[in-house]
Amino acid sequence: MGSIGPVVTDTETERISQGFAFADVLAIGFSARLNQFQFDIRPSIRHVSNAGLNSQNAGYNTRNIEFGISYCL
Repeated sequence: MGSIGPVVTDTETERISQGFAFADVLAIGFSARLNQFQFDIRPSIRHVSNAGLNSQNAGYNTRNIEFGISYCL
């Protein structure tokens, strides 16, 4: 999965200015079905930056892992 979307921050830090920014996410995961249930696991990397629109633009990166359980009706 890959996505790019807007972010609005209300706090200025030493790495990024307050206001409008972008979040880029790259993830890959696995799904398994067991009867009516679906189990998901998805590690991802997220980068947030304001694309040079404001003065502070070092951006920051986070590593995440998502778990999900769905019940199919």
